Amino acid sequence: MTIAADPLFGPSRFGRKPEHGRAPQPGIRLRKRLALLLIMAGVGGYLAGGFWRFTEEVDRLSRVVPASEADAIVVLTGGAMRIDYGLDLLRSGRGRRLLISGVHPGTSASTLARLTNTNKAWFDCCVDIDYVAADTIGNAEIAGRWAEKRGYRDLILVTSDYHMPRSLLEFDRLSGIRSITPVAVRRADLWNRDKLPTGSGLKLLLTEYGKLIATRMRGALGMAPQENEAVSTVASLDRD
Repeated sequence: MTIAADPLFGPSRFGRKPEHGRAPQPGIRLRKRLALLLIMAGVGGYLAGGFWRFTEEVDRLSRVVPASEADAIVVLTGGAMRIDYGLDLLRSGRGRRLLISGVHPGTSASTLARLTNTNKAWFDCCVDIDYVAADTIGNAEIAGRWAEKRGYRDLILVTSDYHMPRSLLEFDRLSGIRSITPVAVRRADLWNRDKLPTGSGLKLLLTEYGKLIATRMRGALGMAPQENEAVSTVASLDRD
């Protein structure tokens, strides 16, 4: 038996087949959009608050002065005045030896002595130079092996203020190190007189904050940094 299509509501009336599913109701779509907006607002607020705390930490670290001596001093190259700070600490007796990590291969100890107005004798007796490390992870790897080889457990770490939080994260993972004392070189061009970042300073701080988040996520996920060429060549630092 054939059943005729409804003359008012059947497919012959509208020229299409009946739909098998119902379209989402406007109220459901609205709730989904609101939930997405709330999530995005929450993430944005968290990141903005984290960045504000990051800038406060950078400002605070740049005012820390080591109150006691350490076994040795580690300077991470890449910013103005970092090596000068490290050499001043060495000359003042804050550490027995200094490692300058991440130096360009074409820069000799004599060149560094001349650029920093330092007697070459200091480099001959008490300074080691790492020409291999190309990033902060490599700096930490080199410094860790260097400290382990010489029996150093307490280090003073010298780098720029904006770079210090991420550097401390990498150095805190080193086994055998008992303490890391930060000495942050303040970048005056990053800050206004009211302690707020300048335009160029804001751009640099945002970039560094992104790197810091990536480093924290790597640590939270248990993703250990891959050992690189720096580790295999650390023995070359020992000139004894």
